[in-house]
Amino acid sequence: MATESTVWKGLFEWSMAHQGDGTSEARSMSQEDRAWLEGALKSAMIDLSKRMEDIKQSLDSSSGGAAAPGGGGPGAEDAAASLEQQERMLDELQDIVESIDLARDLHTIGGLPTLLGLLSSPHASLRWRAAEVAATCVQNNPPVQASFAEGGIMPRLLPLLHDAHPTVQTKALLAISCMVRGYPAALIWLRQHGGLGEVVGLLAQPEPRLQRKCLQVLQYMLRVVPTGRRTALDAGLLPALSGVLESEDDTVREAALAAAQQLAADTDCLRGMQQDGGFRCALEGLLVRLDTLPREEWAAVEEEVAAAKQLSAALQRDLPPPPPPPAYGAQQQRPLPAAVVDDSTTSGAPAAALQLVAVPSAAEQQAH
Repeated sequence: MATESTVWKGLFEWSMAHQGDGTSEARSMSQEDRAWLEGALKSAMIDLSKRMEDIKQSLDSSSGGAAAPGGGGPGAEDAAASLEQQERMLDELQDIVESIDLARDLHTIGGLPTLLGLLSSPHASLRWRAAEVAATCVQNNPPVQASFAEGGIMPRLLPLLHDAHPTVQTKALLAISCMVRGYPAALIWLRQHGGLGEVVGLLAQPEPRLQRKCLQVLQYMLRVVPTGRRTALDAGLLPALSGVLESEDDTVREAALAAAQQLAADTDCLRGMQQDGGFRCALEGLLVRLDTLPREEWAAVEEEVAAAKQLSAALQRDLPPPPPPPAYGAQQQRPLPAAVVDDSTTSGAPAAALQLVAVPSAAEQQAH
């Protein structure tokens, strides 16, 4: 069945083929053309909510029909056909849920359990498509973010960051990114379940697309959770950034510099960066590399050079000595809860202008 976008594309092409040049009288429409146009308009007015329900039921009924990858035997061809059909249905569903209202309807008709099941499919092509549909549903859609979080989407997405297929990893990270943006509850869950360290670890993957998405998520987390910058350092972010600064992909390098600038905004983290010889060496090596580019390439890396020089200057800055540790036996202050910046209504605003949401510590959670 054609999707809505396919129908409208066909109508556009039909109208372009039948329009005149403005100098001749309009010709009458043939019976065949009239029948085609009426059929196309009827298709365009299909009840997409009903179509979503049909797709959901088909996916549910065929979820056990496709054999695991590498399977053979007399049913192998049928299994391959079933897998291809599921892929097509997920692609169609992806087109439909780009409408915010229809994304909300998907949860209403019970589509989330279907997606959760597909996230555990033995087929990578179904896992990444299900993650992509979930990402589209929750993006900039707080009611759907809340319902998906309550339905258990985060515990299903997080393990996919270790998937053997880079596309699954990338799409899962995309879905996680869409879940946490503007929805503090999901960001809190991710932090409390070691998500920051998981994302840092993914930077070691050689896939530039995955590295870019990791760095985008890290930039966001470091911006809206300032207290997490120290945690990121402890999770090995500086060695990871040192590695990606050597990337051949300029967008990856720029994203790495932006993440490093987030760290440098914190005095304690900047002090740690100044003491990390590996990171300083990687940054200076990048500056030398950019400086030796042919003149015709300078304009393309102008922003990258400016960011690298700004960061290099910060590493040379004189900082006050760290505060002394508390005296032995002194009364230990109760640690303040972490804070998450709620940017659900102020996207793009500086962190200082955003509302902070208290995050209870693990000890406080256990007490309740």
